[in-house]
Amino acid sequence: MIPQPREAFANMVLSLSLSGEMIQQRLGQVHQELLSHSPHLGALDFTRIRALDLQSLFGAYDRYFFDGLCRTLMGSRTLIFRLSRRMTRAGGKTARFRQSNGDVSYEVSIGIDTLFDGFGETDRRVTVCGLECGNRLEALQRIFEHEIVHLVEQLCWETSNCAARRFQDIAARFFGHRAHTHQLITRRERAADIGIRVGSRVSFSFEGRRMSGRVNRITKRATVLVEDPEGARYSDGRHYKSYYVPIACLELEQTKTAGAQ
Repeated sequence: MIPQPREAFANMVLSLSLSGEMIQQRLGQVHQELLSHSPHLGALDFTRIRALDLQSLFGAYDRYFFDGLCRTLMGSRTLIFRLSRRMTRAGGKTARFRQSNGDVSYEVSIGIDTLFDGFGETDRRVTVCGLECGNRLEALQRIFEHEIVHLVEQLCWETSNCAARRFQDIAARFFGHRAHTHQLITRRERAADIGIRVGSRVSFSFEGRRMSGRVNRITKRATVLVEDPEGARYSDGRHYKSYYVPIACLELEQTKTAGAQ
């Protein structure tokens, strides 16, 4: 009996093992193709990116690593690529959706703030999937490889778990990944570098007034609670208004030590 397309693809994904040399050769082809054809990614540490670049990246990876079988197996199902500014800690996310009529679609999102926040001259080194990345394009490729393994698993088995052995085995054999986690520079780390953490006392300017409050949360911006009788009541019994402030606009207030005059 001839295997069905999904079964044949799954067997290939579970059995094919690329040498380190072959992986590097194919990664280099993807790398050069993206730089050559993208009107936005003009440098290794690019400052602009569009969703179309992710679409091109998928096409290159599918062609060089999977012989175009991802797209073939997907058939008429929709695959959407999205750049996310709401993902402030994760590098990417791949989702599978099933509608009430049974139609299935997929969405791959890449968190671009974690890319743009790193790779300054004095920044610490960044690792993605256990591999050190010297620039944004390398980090983007490693993140995208992680997400394409999620997509492959969803196409073959409908579910995917990067903490599971099957996922990590596929990622290692196809892309040489050594881990399933990322060590990207986040906004929270940036804030901590200048002493700002959850609970820190800070001040900032708002509509010409100097405000003072306490950091309650750090994502893309810091959520600062400023005591105000017209604000919402919190568990400590006091009333606060929330302000969403860019970290660069915050000034850390010095905590007075006991006995200070």
